[in-house]
Amino acid sequence: MRNSDIFGYTMLVLGLGIITGLLIAPRKGEETRKMLREHMEEYCGKAGEFITEKAAEIKKQAGKFEETLKDNLEGSE
Repeated sequence: MRNSDIFGYTMLVLGLGIITGLLIAPRKGEETRKMLREHMEEYCGKAGEFITEKAAEIKKQAGKFEETLKDNLEGSE
């Protein structure tokens, strides 16, 4: 399973959990909104970190690929 699939499924489960929680929540609306706001800030931060890490990995792999390609092109001349 690819990381992008895992991320997509995580977001889907998170959304379903939020909807379910809202439907069966025993708390007042204000308390629920405060809790949701806190959780969303946390999850958005984690998602941002995940995306930043993956972007750095892709950039590193692209650099390695570029070097390999240059070496192969210089060797074939």
